[in-house]
Amino acid sequence: MPKSVYGALAGLAVLVASGAVLAKEGSGGMPQLDPHSFAPQLVWLAVAFLALYLVMSRLAVPAISDTLDRRQAKIQGDLDAAEKANADTRGLVAAYDKKLADTREEARKLMRERAEADSAAATARLTALNDKLNAQIGEAEKRIAKQRDEVMAGLEQMAKDIGHEVYAKLSGQPADQTALAAKVAAAVKGGGR
Repeated sequence: MPKSVYGALAGLAVLVASGAVLAKEGSGGMPQLDPHSFAPQLVWLAVAFLALYLVMSRLAVPAISDTLDRRQAKIQGDLDAAEKANADTRGLVAAYDKKLADTREEARKLMRERAEADSAAATARLTALNDKLNAQIGEAEKRIAKQRDEVMAGLEQMAKDIGHEVYAKLSGQPADQTALAAKVAAAVKGGGR
């Protein structure tokens, strides 16, 4: 039934009830307490209750129920959207954590490779420097040996000359060059050890 029909029924009920009340006012007492009017009052009470019940059950209750259903559907939709957004966020966080872990692992790998490359380069430089120093040390040892031999030869000659002069001054005669040379050579060999 349309809303206007219910409204008309409710208005009719109010009109009839007010007409009955006006008719009884002339008798001089409260019509509600008149025992002769109990039956019509109960009938009008039933009619008013039925009209109010029909209006409430056909108009108000469905409208309220519809509003509550829409509200519940909106709340449920919002909860579902929030749950989906939460799941999406968890997925994004997991993807971010995986990407971050992969990036850190890649950085560690690059650092290890760089350290190995630097270590290999340093080892190569150290080996080259070591070879260069060994070559310089070898050359220096050769120069030192040559200079030592030259000095020893010069000392041997000097020792021969000094020995010859000392022998000549002490003994008053010249020394035997061959014997003196053999003694100086033996002394040089014994002192060179």
